[in-house]
Formats: sequence, C-alpha cells, structure tokens
Amino acid sequence: MTRQKTLTPDGALDPLPVLDRLSEVAIEVFAHHLNSAECCVICGTGWPCQQVVLADHNLAVL
Repeated sequence: MTRQKTLTPDGALDPLPVLDRLSEVAIEVFAHHLNSAECCVICGTGWPCQQVVLADHNLAVL
C-alpha cells in the first residue's frame, strides 16, 4: 500500500479545523451583533460594528 500524498507538510497542523472554527465564530458574531436602528445591540456603536466587519472579512477569506 502506498502512502497518499497530502498538501500539509509533515509535522504541520491540518488547517481545516482552524478554518472551520473561524467560520463558526464569524457566524456566532452575526447571530449576536444585530442591527437595531443602525446601532449594534451588543456594542452600542454604529452599524456595522467592528466585530461584524471583522467577521465579514474572515468569511470572505474562506
């Protein structure tokens, strides 16, 4: 039986669990930082708050 080649070098961490967690956190941010009259209900700042912008950027990278 031959060993299947992978794109992950020996000793490196598999990036997929990290990327999955990144998307989970981004989705949680969207679920909690809601828009109410152009203000974030969690942060109290203008909509979109920094957390939502960062979550949006993280999802865009994926």
